[in-house]
Amino acid sequence: MREHNYNALNFSFLLLDFYKEMNLSENELAVILMINHLIEQGNEFITSEMLELKMSLSLKSIDSCMTNLYIKKYIEFLSKDNHPYTSIEPIKRVIYKKFEKTLFSDEEIMANEELNIRRDRVFKFFTDSFRREMSPIELSHIDDWLKNNIPEEIIVNSVKDAINSNKLSISYIDSLIQRKLKNE
Repeated sequence: MREHNYNALNFSFLLLDFYKEMNLSENELAVILMINHLIEQGNEFITSEMLELKMSLSLKSIDSCMTNLYIKKYIEFLSKDNHPYTSIEPIKRVIYKKFEKTLFSDEEIMANEELNIRRDRVFKFFTDSFRREMSPIELSHIDDWLKNNIPEEIIVNSVKDAINSNKLSISYIDSLIQRKLKNE
């Protein structure tokens, strides 16, 4: 599952399902949920003092939780354009991976990861060959070839043939791929 698909999932629900498995205490769970809530409200840099105003935990407990969450690499404190902000993206990635494992077998996850690796490699080859970013339609064609298990070698060789013929278009490359598949 790609990261852009994660927005459809309810982070709080998944966190409540997986927090024990992730060795989070109830206090750490409450702190993460509150940080998420404050970020969703438009706050960027979440401090212990800000959390103390919203929670019944002591400042010392909140500091301890935030330190533990940082050490566990579940939260980050970053800066963009000299503006600090708090990110819970690391814990979201962990939780979404755990959720993904409940949906798919290890073999399916591995196959999907292999497809993603192949996709990234072929997309980069196309971008380098075309000397520009690919359009969504072009990416969709390439993705279809990969999903249909067209060998990467045939795709790459078809691109090279298109370059040599000075006909660098997806439709021409598609015709070369189809021709090569028929000849196999």
